[in-house]
Amino acid sequence: MTQEPRDERETAEDAAAGTPGGDCRPLGGSTRTPPPRADLPITAGPGRLTLGDLDLHAVRALLAELGARGSAPLESLDIDGTMALLDAVVGLEGALESLRARAVVHLEDAVKADCVRRNESLRQATLVARAEAARVMKSSRSVAGRTLATSRRLVRSMPGMMSALSSARVLPQSAHRVGTVLGPATPEQRRQIDEILTSRLAELEGCGPQQWGDEAARILHALDPAGAAARHQAAKQERHVTVRRTDHGMARITALVPGIDGARIRKGLDVAAESARAQGDRRGHQQIMADLFADALIGRGDGVDPTTLDVGVVITDRSLLASAHADAALVEGFGAVPYDHVREEMLRATQAEGNDDLALTIRRLYADLEIGDLVAVESRARAFPAALTRFLTLAHQTCRAPHCDAPIRQIDHITPWSEGGATSLDNGNGLCAACNQKELAGERASVVRDENGRRRTVRWTTRHGRSATRGAIDLDPLGTYRRRRAKDAARPTESGTRDPAGSTADPGTRAPVSRTADPGTRAPVSRTADPGTRVPAGGGADPGTATLQCALTDLRLRLTDLPPPDELGRPGRHPGDWIVRRGSRG
Repeated sequence: MTQEPRDERETAEDAAAGTPGGDCRPLGGSTRTPPPRADLPITAGPGRLTLGDLDLHAVRALLAELGARGSAPLESLDIDGTMALLDAVVGLEGALESLRARAVVHLEDAVKADCVRRNESLRQATLVARAEAARVMKSSRSVAGRTLATSRRLVRSMPGMMSALSSARVLPQSAHRVGTVLGPATPEQRRQIDEILTSRLAELEGCGPQQWGDEAARILHALDPAGAAARHQAAKQERHVTVRRTDHGMARITALVPGIDGARIRKGLDVAAESARAQGDRRGHQQIMADLFADALIGRGDGVDPTTLDVGVVITDRSLLASAHADAALVEGFGAVPYDHVREEMLRATQAEGNDDLALTIRRLYADLEIGDLVAVESRARAFPAALTRFLTLAHQTCRAPHCDAPIRQIDHITPWSEGGATSLDNGNGLCAACNQKELAGERASVVRDENGRRRTVRWTTRHGRSATRGAIDLDPLGTYRRRRAKDAARPTESGTRDPAGSTADPGTRAPVSRTADPGTRAPVSRTADPGTRVPAGGGADPGTATLQCALTDLRLRLTDLPPPDELGRPGRHPGDWIVRRGSRG
């Protein structure tokens, strides 16, 4: 799909839905009052730019001089003063980026209006607007087209994100990442997602662009499960490989493939690199992965040895049992993918002939209803055991340091073990290798708890007092938002009894979430019991088993090796681990 048709479609949708500000209707039905506009006179021309009485061209000249030549006052700043200066610069960048977004959208509208007066087609008007924007922004037409598209979505449908961007609560790359992810969404869906994201700014402020995009994708999936499969099929048509020259005789290879295939490739290379390192290979981990990748593609050397890969996929019971209310799935170490993609891979795996070792293992996982993150157990050892390491990797997906989206390489004790920190879920954080050197870099991390003592996020503080927070992944952002709204709506009516219309679940109960594994190998898959029930720890039949059997029948799967009910709560076992193999049902 080319960019031009989508640009034309979005322009028509925005025109039909209302313009720049639009009708911002939150999910609760109330109307959000737009903030007051800064209607100051603007004078712009060659060598002149004023906003009211402020000469921005003179300010720019001063900043350019300071940046180009430095100054004695700048060099005499102490650490706190320098950090305050940088903080102000980041704030200016956010304000300028929000202004740039509005300016390029206005430029596009003005150029298209001029093209209409010339009796030119909408397609030609789009091309002319992109060419003009590319020249003024000093970028290629392709880059200008992407900037125009994401800016248009932010300006016309997402006032909350624009406000957060202008105040530097969202970094420019994160805001544009959200705009990119929401390309297939309608203006109304973008407004709803905008409200949900901005209601969670305190939790997302320390996240990197990848998680911002994943949050938007999960909410869009929850708002429109039926459209997720269509969006996935459309995206699959864009599969491609590019090879680009980089610096010093190197090349960068990029392949756009389905998410689970990408997770398999990454996991296969990662496992092979770990094996090579264990056998004494002194190359770096990433170097080995790159060499194995090239060897496998061009047939040089032995390539990557076939092995059993264990790639987890977290998928809710709603996605398996009630597709009309499905959520996005999470591929371990990769991110959100449409639920239909996972179901499709499960079918493909179970229908594969001549592979008797292929299996799916189902494991129950649970999420906190209030904030949507996974909950689990504790260990007495210093090293995180394999099961807890795997659980934290699933719960965190990427490095949990502020603004970092690197893959998780190590599980860190938030409070160091040497200082009495426990080896537990509450004290564990998935980090990349660089961020796990926090103590050496003068940083400290601490758990932030709610009034009931439950972990909610982690605060990172530098030696000189700068802090940021970042928590785990919210697996059900739409449900979390709705429960919070219901709880807030019920609060004024509380007088010993709760208003039924505003009732909400007990935040302390555990909401079932399920997890799957790579269907192409002996990889775990998981599920949960019905959302309204709790799975018994032992004794009696599992009330969700019959429902799961019916759902798996539709997928032509069967359950085997189901553990006896009285063993489900035994220490040292994995309660609810069910092995699913190819069967003849269906």
